[in-house]
Amino acid sequence: MIFNVEILKQLFFVIPFVLFIHEMEEWNIFHYHQKNYPTGVVKESILGTRLWLFFLSFIGFAWTLVCYLIPNLTVSTIIMMFLVDFTILNSLQHIVLTLKTKKYNPGFLFGGLVAMFVAVVFIVNVLHHDIIPTWGVILLLFLIFPVLIESVISSKKNKLPLMLKGILKVSDKLEDFMSR
Repeated sequence: MIFNVEILKQLFFVIPFVLFIHEMEEWNIFHYHQKNYPTGVVKESILGTRLWLFFLSFIGFAWTLVCYLIPNLTVSTIIMMFLVDFTILNSLQHIVLTLKTKKYNPGFLFGGLVAMFVAVVFIVNVLHHDIIPTWGVILLLFLIFPVLIESVISSKKNKLPLMLKGILKVSDKLEDFMSR
């Protein structure tokens, strides 16, 4: 599924759209965290978690808009790769967690499967059109490894990954800000 280079920037918006659907699939992830990480959940509430889902979706669309508005395709694609990296990281986390628990976790369908497919199609198009050299794409993809390794280690200890703990802290601050 190779797309014309002229429409590639328009296709950037598929990534935050899938991210948004994924975040809505996680609408009740609070209950999943409470059930599966009873001692590992930092301060978390239903409202704070849902605010985070919308906030992350907004950031995804805003990030993509900035990338779309950058006239240089190579520069915009390199910056867009950071969102693609996040998508791949999140996808791998959902896939690994599903394999580990052998049960559905909120976000697996769109965050795990669909998002991985979209990210791979994006990367294939970037490589096919030689927008970023292969070594550059590989370098950008390697950025997810430290967080992925930490996620695997946390999973083995049945703890929330540090990235998710950070997200929950931000969601707590969002909830505090919104309740003022």
